[in-house]
Amino acid sequence: MSSGQIHYEIYIKAPRGKWQFCGAIESRDKALKQAKELAGGGVSVQVMKETLGADGNYLSVRIFQEGDCGNVRPNAGKTDSFESLPCFQPFDLYSYEARKTIVRLLRDSLNRWKITSLELLHSPVHLELLEGTGTVLQAAVQKMAIAQAQAGEGTVGERVKTLHKLVSDAMVMVYVDRDKNRIPSLKNKTIGELARQLGGDSRCEYLLNSAITACLQDYNNWDSKLVVMLEFIKDVPHDDSTLRKFCLNIIDGYVSEILSSSSAIKDVVGEQKDLGGALQRMVELSGGLLKEEEITSPGIASLNFHFGAGELPETRTAIIRRVLTDLEGPKRLTQDSLAVEVKFLRRLASKVALACGNLIPNDEVLAAFRTRSERLISPDALDAYLSEAANPAEKAERLLYIGDNIVGDKNRRKLTAILLAMLEAPVFNQYFTSAEVPLSNRLRLLCDLQNKVTQSELDATRKQLISQQLDTICFAIIETNKLFDRVTSGQDNPLNKSVALLKLASTNILTRGKSRDTAQRLALGFIQQPGVLKNYLSNSADSDVPTKIEELRTMLHDAGIDPESVLGRHAA
Repeated sequence: MSSGQIHYEIYIKAPRGKWQFCGAIESRDKALKQAKELAGGGVSVQVMKETLGADGNYLSVRIFQEGDCGNVRPNAGKTDSFESLPCFQPFDLYSYEARKTIVRLLRDSLNRWKITSLELLHSPVHLELLEGTGTVLQAAVQKMAIAQAQAGEGTVGERVKTLHKLVSDAMVMVYVDRDKNRIPSLKNKTIGELARQLGGDSRCEYLLNSAITACLQDYNNWDSKLVVMLEFIKDVPHDDSTLRKFCLNIIDGYVSEILSSSSAIKDVVGEQKDLGGALQRMVELSGGLLKEEEITSPGIASLNFHFGAGELPETRTAIIRRVLTDLEGPKRLTQDSLAVEVKFLRRLASKVALACGNLIPNDEVLAAFRTRSERLISPDALDAYLSEAANPAEKAERLLYIGDNIVGDKNRRKLTAILLAMLEAPVFNQYFTSAEVPLSNRLRLLCDLQNKVTQSELDATRKQLISQQLDTICFAIIETNKLFDRVTSGQDNPLNKSVALLKLASTNILTRGKSRDTAQRLALGFIQQPGVLKNYLSNSADSDVPTKIEELRTMLHDAGIDPESVLGRHAA
């Protein structure tokens, strides 16, 4: 026999008796019809769906039960043999965490059928559709069983059987409620009225979800379903805060799944010129910060209002997670230059951090922005951006700008390595040693570049590495052009030589490090020669001495030298 073949086995049990095999039928409808005919008069009946696996073993799922089904049939290999073990209850499948797991396991099928996990769990039609796939359900159970076994929750075989029983019991609950007409209707009631009516029922949440799912069954696309769910918000009661919160939580579950697993979000953000604009609008909506002119429909106005009031946390979380998912994707945020894109990314990061609050862990947010930043500094992106620079100095400045606006230490390390390699490359040195560019311009470019490195958001170690490299280049240019000799050779005395060097050191033309230190050392060497300072002050009228001292003090300070170390008693 080939894998995937399905048949249905009927079992009956007399009062105080044991389960006995009654027959096997290939048609589901016929099996259910016969089972219902057999039930009654104290006789219990159950129907098992048997799917032949590739390994030759049958996968058993109970799809119908009637009567006392507490003591299940003692069949080897069937899921019911583990009923005595501590296990989850069917309603555990309806929790938020369980639904997230279901979405991960069945994402492709749910998107193909255009339903949420809530709709799947509350609809007999959708559950039958899932059963009919055979291998989809089996694969999902096996994936979950493997994960639980790896976490130390028993063997894979044990977990498979336990999970199959859990799924089977949940399906039976939904099928029985359908067959016994227990599902309420929203056709003639508002969601608030039905919630109030069900208030005393222990299964109030399950039944209200079932009613909503039945209402959504007539719509086969995400957009329509989103509109219906947003329409429900206006019928949420305002006179009972507990009931209001309950209804909003129910709506929140559906809307969050619709927006996180579909293209419906496009209708929420409207037409935007690029991905960046769409993400920004989504972030602003999640915080209830949309302006009146940005609201395109009553539904969006409703979402914006409730988000601003701190309600619908699941949907807000879903929207932000959608933003983070798109950030990790390959599509560019904007078609403008890389500089514009990185600046936008930084601004978006601030807005996301503000909108998140306590909804999403900070590590998850940072991970998304690190991934996007890594794409921004890919070789192709950087090459295109740097090729627009007029000279090597501007290329280095562009790299620093990118470094100040990206996220992630690893990304900054990568950018630093690129920058250092650029500074050591022959083309960079050739530009600054070329006589085609005036000497003062070259030195000023290096000094400006070093200042930008110092003011950047690189860590202290990387700043020092890059600054030292720039200073090395600057000093090499100074020596090649004998700059200090040229500055002092035209002066007729040590004081003037010192003043010329002090002025050079105080202008934005010498990089910090060996270049500026050498200018300072030479200036001090001239001014501290015997009699130089004394002659300078004695040649002035008494009334001019304080002025001379103050002028010299200012030059020393601007050149980075402590005036007191030079002027000493003269300053007093």
